[in-house]
Amino acid sequence: MAEQQRPTHFHSLIIEHAPVWVNTLDTEGRITLWNRTAERISGYSREEVVGHKGVWDWLYPDADYRAALMVEVQAIIQEGRSVAGLESVIRTRSGEKRTLSWHSQQFFDIDGALLGASAIGEDITQRKQLEVRAEQQYQLQALVSAISAQFADLEANEVDSAVADALHRLGEFFRVGRAYVVRFRPDLQAMDLVNEWCAPGVTPFLDDMQDIPMEAHGWVTRQIRKRRTVHVPDVNSLPEVAAVEQAEFRRQGIESLLLIPLISDQNAFGFLGFDSVAQRREWSPEQIAALQVVADIIAGTFARKQAELELARQARVDGLTGLANRRELDAVLERECRSRREVRLALLMIDIDHFKPYNDRFGHQRGDECLRRVAEVLRSAAHRPTDLVARYGGEEFVCILPDTSLDGAVAVAEGVRAEVEALKLAHPDNEFYTVTVSLGVCAIAGMGEVEPLEILERADQLLYRAKREGRNRVCAERV
Repeated sequence: MAEQQRPTHFHSLIIEHAPVWVNTLDTEGRITLWNRTAERISGYSREEVVGHKGVWDWLYPDADYRAALMVEVQAIIQEGRSVAGLESVIRTRSGEKRTLSWHSQQFFDIDGALLGASAIGEDITQRKQLEVRAEQQYQLQALVSAISAQFADLEANEVDSAVADALHRLGEFFRVGRAYVVRFRPDLQAMDLVNEWCAPGVTPFLDDMQDIPMEAHGWVTRQIRKRRTVHVPDVNSLPEVAAVEQAEFRRQGIESLLLIPLISDQNAFGFLGFDSVAQRREWSPEQIAALQVVADIIAGTFARKQAELELARQARVDGLTGLANRRELDAVLERECRSRREVRLALLMIDIDHFKPYNDRFGHQRGDECLRRVAEVLRSAAHRPTDLVARYGGEEFVCILPDTSLDGAVAVAEGVRAEVEALKLAHPDNEFYTVTVSLGVCAIAGMGEVEPLEILERADQLLYRAKREGRNRVCAERV
């Protein structure tokens, strides 16, 4: 009899110490066997589960999910269905979710009587996590590729829209609260939030976070300027030196964040940021690497946009004085003369008196400096956004003053004349012994279109009248 029992005992030991979950059920679904691996994975001891079926409520607290699984169990017990590779997600005693792959079939005694069902479960949680991560990484790579394609050959005026779309897509992909771009100002004293996407219900900060002193976030900005990625899975773990940032992050409800430098010519000029609001998260090295590619794409696009804008600006600007050039003057004057039913416009033409003798006596370097000083006076005098000051050619300048009466234009012109004289730039060949200017001023107020050439020629005639009458004066008239 003892010899007949050894195999049974031996088999029991194998089951007890098997590296997989093994349990058996009776025909009512009650647990009849629960091995050590089942205890270890579930957190529930055999004393707690053997003899009843309450463990199903503990492992599968969602009633609908549990009911669907019990249909499978009953099919195995009552109908003799075999299951291979059925996956289910349990909740362990500690609250952790684990994924198991089940092999189950009917279970009979030695006489062939149905006892219930046996089940062998393999814990595949880690494998499933790896599969999920691999799939997410694949999707992220596809998203990065799509963003890269979207940013190819963008016009300067399309950049902001493309950045906004990229932030939206990345924010939704990672299920964060905010995705945004911050740019440092050229003097590195302040920074601005220039693009932002927020999940529903998350407070936006685009209007509030402008002209923020960089020193107010010194720890973060120092890391970024050193071209370091700032990855903070838990803001509560920030070092003491980042206490100011920590308080601000808590105020904004941020639990975790990731900040990636935007780099151009080896210098960081801002960062791409992601805030996890109301819950903590940690970005994997693979995710960070993919987002660094996006940051490089955005940084390169910003740099290209800046270069294009600078080229466009240079095409409209006089290189010596920084004022508008003749091409820009012609375009603006044409627009001003044609854009209104009632044209109300004043124009000043300015010429530096006896400039050629000044240039001959002092040389081109002093002559260029004189032109720049006069240009600064003009720029200060015509300070409204709609005003335009242009270098017309040589030592001549033009000011366009929209919506300005003749009296108003004369007041501006007299101010310019007095300010230039007050510069006290020595000019021995001028009867006033200092640099002066003469100005011709004309103003238009009336219905219908006005020819740009007409107003220019009239201002030029008035300028030369001022010169004939003794220079350092203003001649004006209504056209």
